[in-house]
Amino acid sequence: MGSGTSAARAKLVEPLRIQVSPATAQDEAAPDASEFTLRQLNIETPPFPGDVSLCGRLSRDVARALAPRFKSWVNVNGPEDPDFCPEELQRAGVERVEVRPFPGPPTMPSEEQVQAALEALDTLPRPLMLQCTSGTRVGVLLVLWLAKKHGYSAESAQQLASDADFSFWRRCHTCGPIRDWLLARMPAADAGTVMKPAEGLIFSQLFDPETWTYTYLLACDQTKEALLIDPVLEQKNRDLTLINELGLELRYVLNTHCHADHITSGGSIRKDLPWVRTVIAKASGAKADIQVEPNDKITFGHFSLEALPTPGHTNGCVSWLLPGSPSMVFTGDALLIRGCGRTDFQQGDAGKLYDSVHTKIFSLPGDTIVYPGHDYKERNASTVDEEKRFNPRLTKNRDEFIQLMADLKLPYPKKIDEAVPWNLVCGVQD
Repeated sequence: MGSGTSAARAKLVEPLRIQVSPATAQDEAAPDASEFTLRQLNIETPPFPGDVSLCGRLSRDVARALAPRFKSWVNVNGPEDPDFCPEELQRAGVERVEVRPFPGPPTMPSEEQVQAALEALDTLPRPLMLQCTSGTRVGVLLVLWLAKKHGYSAESAQQLASDADFSFWRRCHTCGPIRDWLLARMPAADAGTVMKPAEGLIFSQLFDPETWTYTYLLACDQTKEALLIDPVLEQKNRDLTLINELGLELRYVLNTHCHADHITSGGSIRKDLPWVRTVIAKASGAKADIQVEPNDKITFGHFSLEALPTPGHTNGCVSWLLPGSPSMVFTGDALLIRGCGRTDFQQGDAGKLYDSVHTKIFSLPGDTIVYPGHDYKERNASTVDEEKRFNPRLTKNRDEFIQLMADLKLPYPKKIDEAVPWNLVCGVQD
């Protein structure tokens, strides 16, 4: 993020000191001069783009106090809105004050109204305030603008709205019609690529419904040597049964990192099949038969996986790259489909994750197939090109991404207290 945008964001989140009557603060005990955060005044400034704020109706006292923070102000209620005071806003320092009607249910915006509102977002100087009656319609307008700007599908727009915690998305029980209208204006899913495994490669993607974890079985059809990536303890019998049915010989169990949401079956498999080698990054600090360094290779038959260091979700994350036409990359929790792993525990570092994905994964050929460690919306694969274009988190610049990840406030994984200690010893306690 450039210094100008960073300064604008800082300005937008500073507390606001307002000379008001007690009624403005909705508190009869409030003093005549009060200091409020924008959240207390029901004003949202989403972390991306970071220089656009959203509000509903405001008293004239509050609007005048806010005005010096903004170069532009757009009201979408229409010129008949009795609470809108364009002359006062301009006298208080707003350079551009405009009305761009953007009606809500039961009347939805016409195409002309949509285009006029999007044009305002394209052209008006920042910082910009968008105002309607409750803040709902301007939230929809901002998501629509971001989706059009970046080519997002409905699924990517939903991820964006959820990440930014837009009130119309998470905290409004009557916003269904306008949410549906928004999503109907976009393709249901981003354009996918037809994906085929490399010639001579046996490949299976397996799923654990409790933890939404993907496990991958890869094998060489000629030599029958096989490996598993990120297997789940509760699915051990399923995985070994499939390997036996296919006539394969399991040689390695790989983990992309020390997981916090499930226990690996690697150590348990090794007890049953002593020739199997467990593999994890040395940087993870976890036990394994093989602790790989960056760019080390694990060979099975005529194929080799290369360890790409992708720390940020944890210090020890690796993505496993299988070169080919196209290549395949198994990204664990570093890069998910239209998302990424969290960065708020286990040595998580949002800046490091951003750098890892952009330098190690987004630098791969665009047709490289991305196989994630998890998915929560019944999607199974993507491509590097799709994620570079459509990922609502990682298409932000670095500063915006760091702020976004800091604002997520996610609950901890249910199994973290059990899974991490076990996974540090390869899923087997001595």
